[in-house]
Amino acid sequence: MRPADVVAAGAFFAIVILGLIARSLREMLRRRPAPRIAHRMGALREAHATNRTSPSAKPSHQLVSLERHSEDELAIQAWLRAKRQRIETLAGRAGVRAIVVVALLASAIAFGAASLAALPLWMRLCASIVAALIAVRSVYLVIIARFKQRFLAVFPDALDLIIRAVRAGIPAVQAICTAGVESEEPVRSTFRTMGDALLVGADVKEVLEQAAQRLQLADFSFFAVCLVLQRETGGNLAETLENLATIVRSRRDIRAKTKALTAEGRISSKIISGVPFFIMGFLYIVNRPYVSLLFTTRAGHKMLTLAAVLLTIGLVLIRKIANLDTSR
Repeated sequence: MRPADVVAAGAFFAIVILGLIARSLREMLRRRPAPRIAHRMGALREAHATNRTSPSAKPSHQLVSLERHSEDELAIQAWLRAKRQRIETLAGRAGVRAIVVVALLASAIAFGAASLAALPLWMRLCASIVAALIAVRSVYLVIIARFKQRFLAVFPDALDLIIRAVRAGIPAVQAICTAGVESEEPVRSTFRTMGDALLVGADVKEVLEQAAQRLQLADFSFFAVCLVLQRETGGNLAETLENLATIVRSRRDIRAKTKALTAEGRISSKIISGVPFFIMGFLYIVNRPYVSLLFTTRAGHKMLTLAAVLLTIGLVLIRKIANLDTSR
């Protein structure tokens, strides 16, 4: 075979392999819980919009509008509005302010580090923007994780309260209102909002769908599905909710066990991240001129920048490996 044929065959097989890898990655991303929940909520949103546009549809009470505010609204604006709405639901306006403050601090620090490395102006601006986006994403995930942990720690107790109320003969609507008074935060505010909407005549299915859309928690979605199915098909609601409470507690125990099993990796990442700073501080005390070269020369600035980038990539990879996905 000629060299050109070998190169062509190698390029063909390389393209095929890359295509298979891309297909596998796409399938893995499509099967993640977040895209599936988003797809289901999109279907609910379309059905809700169809019901509202039909002539025979009755006006209903809404806690949160599931439709876009204007016809000419851009997709990015709708996406940002949805993210802001979720942050305000989970952490209030304080969460939005925290994200803005952290983004500004990260942008300023990145701009200062790029200036220290004597990078061009456009690279400094790009570094500031990337650092701000990473900071916003990190704080957003932290807020969601903290709310999820707090909510799921109290949610089984709220289910037990509803189960006891239903077994005592209290209607499910009144049981939800009771959970909105007797439960602990943040479950209390969620059930209080649902109870207020139900008391003014909102439909149970719409209230549960809107609450699931705001929270986007799989365990709460199970609760909403149980109530909707029981309302449409009938059955023993107390027994169904009792089984659901058992499932929620089992999922919580699995998450706690996973966190305990991955504690070694998380602690190792923290130790590894602190070792370079400890060594640099020790060398600065023992041999100050040796370390000062990193801060007074251009080559030292580049070495510090490269070290910071590599350390960040390593910590992100360790965190990704140590944090197992237990949301399914």
